[in-house]
Amino acid sequence: MPDLHIIPNGDRWNVKEENGGVVSTHDTQAEAEQAGKAYARERGGGEVFTHRDEGEFSRIRKGDAV
Repeated sequence: MPDLHIIPNGDRWNVKEENGGVVSTHDTQAEAEQAGKAYARERGGGEVFTHRDEGEFSRIRKGDAV
């Protein structure tokens, strides 16, 4: 399972596979985190990294193993 990243996209938040495509888009960071963790769990687990709201190259704020 690739790692997942919760990244800002304008005024919304994307759940994105590392080196892959966008899995889903959400109105809030919290909704995206919840969806990313559920997606990871359904596929056997992985790391979910939440980024700061700093634009395209935002730094990782926290990481969670799921």
